[in-house]
Parts: sequence; structure tokens; C-alpha cells
Amino acid sequence: MSPRQPRPSDSRRATTRSPAPPKTSEPGTSPATERLAYSVCEVARLTGLSRDLLYDEMRRGNLLYVKVGRRRVITRQHLEQFLGLAS
Repeated sequence: MSPRQPRPSDSRRATTRSPAPPKTSEPGTSPATERLAYSVCEVARLTGLSRDLLYDEMRRGNLLYVKVGRRRVITRQHLEQFLGLAS
């Protein structure tokens, strides 16, 4: 039996980084091109807050979310409200 050869995508997956999300505060960005909702991991990456803190705040009711199946999705409006950016 020969050892398993790694697929080319296996080695690439470990070394490549996903592209940074587009900045939404740039002038000329229309609301239609902005994301409407984010996963908990995406919000953690965008805000610099930990996933555990975000889940704690959701459990306490300070960060509102939408449940889609088993996933928790944080809308842009709820995120802005949580961060105090909503006008």
C-alpha cells in the first residue's frame, strides 16, 4: 500500500490567505454592493472581537442575529447597532 499523496489543493489551502473583505467606508460604495449579513467568524475577523465574546453578547441579547438553520447570521444593521454606529 502506498502512502497517500497530498492533492495540490491541500498544500495550497494551508498556505494561501483569503483576500481581505472590501472596505465599506470608501466613498462611492453603494449600499447595494455591501454585504447584508455576516457569519460570526466574519464579524470576529472584521471587528477584532473574539468569537466567544460575540456568542456571549448574542446569548445576553446585546447582539441581535438571525437564525438560518443551525447558523447564526449577524445582519449589517444589527452589527452597526451593537457597535454603536447606527444613526
